Amino acid sequence: MLRFSLFSAIATLAVVVAPLMSASAGQKNYAPTYQNATSHAFGVLGSADALSLNTNQIGQGNLNIGKSVGQDNYAPTHQNATSGAFALGGDASAASINTNLVQQGNAALSKHAYQTNSAPTTQNAVSTAVSVGGDASAISANANGVSQGNLH
Repeated sequence: MLRFSLFSAIATLAVVVAPLMSASAGQKNYAPTYQNATSHAFGVLGSADALSLNTNQIGQGNLNIGKSVGQDNYAPTHQNATSGAFALGGDASAASINTNLVQQGNAALSKHAYQTNSAPTTQNAVSTAVSVGGDASAISANANGVSQGNLH
C-alpha cells in the first residue's frame, strides 16, 4: 500500500506541475550578431588590395504540437565593413561587403500560440581607394536576405 500511495503522489505532482512548466516556458531563439571588419592596404611601387568581409547566417525554428505556448525568434544583426587602399605607382583596390541571411519559422499545430519573428538589420559598408600612377577601384556592398514564416 505504501508503494501505491507514493507512486500516486509522484504521478499527481507530475500531472499538476507539467502543464505549468510548459505553459510558461515558451519557445525562444535569440541570436544577436555584431560584426566589424576593417582592412587597410598601402603599396609603394606596387598594388594595394584591401578586403573587409562580414558574413552572418542564422536559422531559427520552433515546432509546437498540442500546447498553448509562445514562439519567438529574434536575430538582430549589426555589420560594419571598412576598407582603405592607397597605392603609389600601382593599382589600389578596396572592397567592403556585408552579407546577412536569416531564416525564421514557427509551426504550432492545434492549441493557441502566439508567434513572432524579428530580424532587424543594420549594415554599413565603406570603401576608399586612392592610386597615384595606377588604377583605383572601390566596391561597397550590403546584402540582406530574411525569410520568415508562421504556421498555426
